[in-house]
Amino acid sequence: MQEQNIRYSQFHITHPIPDENHIQNVFESFINEYKNFRINVPIGCITDKCSLKQKERSDFSVFCGAGGYLYLYLRIYEFVQTLSPDLQQQCTKGLTDQELSEFYNPETFLSLALQQYQALQPQLKADDDISFFMSNSTIYLLGADLFYYLKDQENFKKCVTEVLSHFGNIVAQSEKYEQELLYGIPGYLYSLLWLHKKYSNEKDQFQLDLSSHIHTICQIIRKFTGNGIMKCDFHNRSYFGAAHGILGVIQMLLLSYESCKEYFHLKDEQGLLQMLESIQNTLDYLIKLYYQYGNLPSSAQNEKNLKLYQFCHGIPGAIAPILKAYQIFNKQDYLNAAIHMCENLYKYGMIKKGYGLCHGIPGNSYGFIQLYRITGSEKLRQYAFQFLQYKKNPHIYNEIKNFPFKDRYNIGISDNPFSLMMGSIGDMCAMMDFINYKRMPGYEI
Repeated sequence: MQEQNIRYSQFHITHPIPDENHIQNVFESFINEYKNFRINVPIGCITDKCSLKQKERSDFSVFCGAGGYLYLYLRIYEFVQTLSPDLQQQCTKGLTDQELSEFYNPETFLSLALQQYQALQPQLKADDDISFFMSNSTIYLLGADLFYYLKDQENFKKCVTEVLSHFGNIVAQSEKYEQELLYGIPGYLYSLLWLHKKYSNEKDQFQLDLSSHIHTICQIIRKFTGNGIMKCDFHNRSYFGAAHGILGVIQMLLLSYESCKEYFHLKDEQGLLQMLESIQNTLDYLIKLYYQYGNLPSSAQNEKNLKLYQFCHGIPGAIAPILKAYQIFNKQDYLNAAIHMCENLYKYGMIKKGYGLCHGIPGNSYGFIQLYRITGSEKLRQYAFQFLQYKKNPHIYNEIKNFPFKDRYNIGISDNPFSLMMGSIGDMCAMMDFINYKRMPGYEI
């Protein structure tokens, strides 16, 4: 590997945090981030709260805008609702007695989510974006969950209708859309998978089976990505990573197969087998590249670009689909590759960019927990803990604050410091998932 290039953007861990009560300390970090968020982002905010040199604008996306604020309140509601009594006893650090009672009242966050939704909804306009991360319709996707929790059938149905309104255009004009996760059809597939998983087993007015929709979208994706070794072309390059590349596409296809397995087999057995074979061929090819280089290049056209160890490019976004493939195909090589990748990620993944899920340290922590959930190795929890406590380690944090990241408005500050994919909301999601795992936002269901 090109050590000097890697050193430019990566920072090797030489001062790991000693063993502590992991859950208590991660929860305290989460509470500190949440309190800071509430101070800086008023309820009902519709702008992408950003750094001082960048002008705020109305942004409803969950990627870096106000959709992320709604996502956070619903995510904390889910966290509080499903936390076991044992974990609740461990998760008190950083809260006063009064704050503790408010925090563990799920209605607190349901009320905040409703207020945030009501502020956003009148401002929404139809847009050309379709993906979970970028489309205005994701507000309605989150609204469906909100109104399900509130047992409001009428508004639930309205929200679902808005999400499904893109489907006809995608089928009729699939060639005009991208075939990657961040902006394209696979990103819309994630929204369908979200609804299907949550509501396919519900009853009456909340029941929603989207197997047919999901199968149709998978057929469209297969048409553009091909058989054999699949390709994901974006801006005249065949990208490999999660956000813009084939790994993100494979993750959505595997989640689709897992969610709608019986329907897929009944609908098109031969097409399904071709899809699964192509997925394995592509993963085998990418794993071979990884062992050759020690990381995954950003694209087939730029195989010398090996310095990106982040979710959107490189091995952090590869771990989840490789592990999903291991679970589906029971192929030991896939588990071995994920284990090897996590060790390399620990070595090079404490990146100086620092913030957020998309290209930051908290996003990289997910790989360790994803593998931990399969292997049970406590070493992986220790790795994740260190990555989630990076702000408490001055040796690491000083490097981040002084790193001249050329695409950033202010050195040492995220351009969208309170956002889901570039700021503290993503950090908080990773911390909650460390304590009680649910899903990596936009990548797991």
